[in-house]
Amino acid sequence: MPYPRVLVAVAALLASVSVWAQSAPAANADDTRNAQLLQEGAQLAKAIDDFDKVAAFYENAYRDETARLYSARSQVESLLYLMEAANAKTSAKVVSSNWAYAYYLKAYALIELNRTDEAKTILQRAIDMAPHNAQFHAELGNLYQREKNWPLALASFNAAARDAREFSPPQIKNNELGRAWRGTAYVYVEQNRLDEAEALYRKCLELDPKDGRAAAELRYVQAQRAKAGNP
Repeated sequence: MPYPRVLVAVAALLASVSVWAQSAPAANADDTRNAQLLQEGAQLAKAIDDFDKVAAFYENAYRDETARLYSARSQVESLLYLMEAANAKTSAKVVSSNWAYAYYLKAYALIELNRTDEAKTILQRAIDMAPHNAQFHAELGNLYQREKNWPLALASFNAAARDAREFSPPQIKNNELGRAWRGTAYVYVEQNRLDEAEALYRKCLELDPKDGRAAAELRYVQAQRAKAGNP
């Protein structure tokens, strides 16, 4: 199967739909159909084509819209975008989260296919539509991490942590914050900032004592410090 991470990502997304629905604007029939199409795209292993279909639907539906379009997964995020637009004295409209997630999931698949330049472009579209979505920023951090672009990876993970604390839905806030912190700590290790990495992995474990990835990385950091004679 060529899209293992995509399947995991879609499964996690679908598991969270009920969470977002508690605070997100009511979905209409088209939104429901397109959410189902996202699921079918993963299940039938033809993800990219189906993600393109979802994106094309919204691109066509809002082709003549002059307002700045945002794609939000909660009322909190929606109000934030509208408030920011009002402060900037620009018109804005919040649309279904399906649209930005079509870009995000396509980027996910492209990364797995090592088409990183395309993935970066598509992922930036998702971020442009949902600039305070912690999940999107963390994935961009992961992409920069693959490229060993540590400064940009660090900036993306820091943005993810900031937005997770402030705007992620409560039921998934800790998961998204933990992912952002682990990403930041990974960059710290690569930059030989082991003390900072250890402190952040410990924060991950305080957030979630069952975070096996943070525990494994913490052991690695401690082993590296011991090798350097600084346990």
